[in-house]
Amino acid sequence: MKKIDFYIIREFIDPFFFGLATFTLILGASAILFELVRAVVLQGMPLQIAAQLFLYRLPGVIVYIFPMATLLAALLSFARLSSTNEITAFRAGGISLYRLIIPIIILGFIISLITLSFYEIVVPESNQAAKNLMVEAMALAKTPKIQENVFVPELERGVLKRIFYARKLRGNIMEGAIIQEFSEGRLSQLINAKTATWIKEKGQWLFRNGIIYLLSETGEYKHLIRFEEQYVTIKYTPADFYLGDRKPEEMNIAELKEHIDLKRKMGVNVTDLSIQLNMKIAIPFACLVFALLGAPLGLAPQRSSPTIGLGFSIIVIFLYYVLMFISMAIGELEIISPPVSAWLPNIITGGIGIYFLRKAAG
Repeated sequence: MKKIDFYIIREFIDPFFFGLATFTLILGASAILFELVRAVVLQGMPLQIAAQLFLYRLPGVIVYIFPMATLLAALLSFARLSSTNEITAFRAGGISLYRLIIPIIILGFIISLITLSFYEIVVPESNQAAKNLMVEAMALAKTPKIQENVFVPELERGVLKRIFYARKLRGNIMEGAIIQEFSEGRLSQLINAKTATWIKEKGQWLFRNGIIYLLSETGEYKHLIRFEEQYVTIKYTPADFYLGDRKPEEMNIAELKEHIDLKRKMGVNVTDLSIQLNMKIAIPFACLVFALLGAPLGLAPQRSSPTIGLGFSIIVIFLYYVLMFISMAIGELEIISPPVSAWLPNIITGGIGIYFLRKAAG
């Protein structure tokens, strides 16, 4: 049985990497490349920066490509085995279809974990790097963006730790910068500076001509410190202040939970954010669902051609994402809960996969 498992896994690997490459070219060109080409031609963006932006944004697309490649690989591998009557031979030898699909299910689960790790670690960092690069590009173009009355709160484990405010943000320089530091829910320190400049090499803000106020537990001033220059470590870059709230795809699960807690305390409806939080797990586990669906769909020998298999996979993926958008819309209307809204496409698709598998095995 181990030899059969390795044989099926080997059949799965080649079409999986074929799917990764093909769908990356298709989605990379449609979702990223066209926008960057437009920026280069119409806005004069340097080619080097455009190339870097392409690489930074690609991970955000790849997390959607892993499920697609899994579906294509499961479909093509079983279609190839079916077209050469190997599935029939296995079953004639007493090996059930349920047993044959186990290595595909295990591979789908492993790819789901890889995708989840990629979504959690790589994607937020790459999106953050893309935002920072956009700010640098604006600075190089000598047309720094100006934003007034910048206000950004920072949470730590669901508790308010800091509030950042700037009267004006011009390029990499804040004017009228104020930082309020909180300890156990009370204001403990206040930094007020005329200007603050982002120093990229140090990853810090250089505050100039300011005052640090230290407060007692009763809220009275204990000490007052004047300074001409003071480096302050803030986890936010100019890009964060320019673009306002971080998007869900720019945060990992823990950061998004803190963001949702803050918005909820501010009285903001967080239904959409809660759906996005659950989607961070549901989308990676679409790999497992597509593995379950692709194997029985591939039992039709005519789908063993890579071209036909690719076309059929695109149709299935299109229907899946239509279902996902409908489910998200219903969730945003609060007809169903956010977890159900995020997981409903996987549940339905997995159910269809089980139906086809039982029908083929029967």
